[in-house]
Amino acid sequence: MGLLDELFGSSRGEQGSNLGQLHAIWNWVQEQGGIEVLLHKFQQGGLADVFASWIGTGANQKVSSDEIQSAFGQEELRSLADKLGTDVKCASGTLASLLPELIDRMSPQGRLDEQTMHENGLDLGNMVGRLFKQ
Repeated sequence: MGLLDELFGSSRGEQGSNLGQLHAIWNWVQEQGGIEVLLHKFQQGGLADVFASWIGTGANQKVSSDEIQSAFGQEELRSLADKLGTDVKCASGTLASLLPELIDRMSPQGRLDEQTMHENGLDLGNMVGRLFKQ
């Protein structure tokens, strides 16, 4: 079972839906400036400890859609909502649901280093792209 299968379920319909959402979120993250910018937004929103829990090796703290809306501007979330084909409230809920596990899986050693991830082929964008081509 691959990382994305494990992360997003094994049924084809559920997996396809989650992969589409994941791909949209990953594109949106890149448009925002990458993981570092997300961390900065969480810090500004008073959620640095929450984000740090996703990177660390302990339990992931939950984040609510309201907290996501507070950390990001309406325009930024509207951009994500457009990619997901939904409204801002649903987009922030989807982000609150998927982002903790996504960041956790991208930092298996308790560190999030985009350069190392790219060198080791752990770029989620590439993983999703490869999976869609299968």
